[in-house]
Amino acid sequence: MFNYNHFYYFHVTAKLGGVSNAANHLNISQPSLSSQLKVFEASINQKLFEKKGRKLQLTAEGERAFAFSKKMFDIANDFYESLQTRTEKQSQRIRIGVTDQVERPFIADLLSPLIRERKQSIEKTFYVSSAPSEVLINQLRSEEIDLVLTNKPIYAQDVKELSSATMPVNLLVSTKLLKDLKIRISKNTSALDFLTAAPWGLIIPSYKMKLRHETDLFFQEIKARKKVVFESDIMSVVGRAIVDGAGVGFLPVPYVYDEIKSGELTSIGPKGGYWKHTVYLLGRKDSHYDETIEGVRDAVKRLQKMV
Repeated sequence: MFNYNHFYYFHVTAKLGGVSNAANHLNISQPSLSSQLKVFEASINQKLFEKKGRKLQLTAEGERAFAFSKKMFDIANDFYESLQTRTEKQSQRIRIGVTDQVERPFIADLLSPLIRERKQSIEKTFYVSSAPSEVLINQLRSEEIDLVLTNKPIYAQDVKELSSATMPVNLLVSTKLLKDLKIRISKNTSALDFLTAAPWGLIIPSYKMKLRHETDLFFQEIKARKKVVFESDIMSVVGRAIVDGAGVGFLPVPYVYDEIKSGELTSIGPKGGYWKHTVYLLGRKDSHYDETIEGVRDAVKRLQKMV
């Protein structure tokens, strides 16, 4: 067995990103902390840190060890916090990983009803992080996170789909731009007609994004061409550029539901969208899911009704 104090020192160092910060937090000297980290590495016969320039980074084994230490010390921290409070409320952490291909600001709208929900016996805290789908799936497997929201279906024996939502994608344009040039549209205005007539360029996700691939296929289908004036692999930046009037673009309606509802954006296209963009909520196959997780599942299902 190894020394659990050394394991905690490793956890703090990994969490704070270096020996200097960790030593200050632990109130010990840097040489002493470095020495004890080496003892810990020797005791488990694994190299956990490596130097990259001036920075100390986790090795692959270090990442794995940190995933376990995080689970251990998060629970210990919950226990400590429960001792500090006089209430009998239980605390619950719900950790959700959102792929970097999903427009993240709307996640707050998705979770807000669950955050506002009050239960006398449970205090809930939601943690949302972002990373590529492959990274999130590995974090799900190692129990660093509880759920994954992605726009790519995952086929694996240890992962299951809890729910999905097919969201309509329409052409979005700043309402102010339409008013400034006195352009009128109707429910019969097609994307091809508007793109041909409108003087603004196209705002579009980058080539590595699934939504970009879908947009390219749609342009081939309607035989349209449009100059690209802005491209980004950050979905929130694409949405913001359209709202700010830098050009026009295609987005799933729920991504910009509030902006459409407030009148900042005008949606051009049929109610069902020009095509459907799907998001998936994934969990571990062997996990038990309580009513909070069920609430997240139901919130995802409601996305396709936001039109």
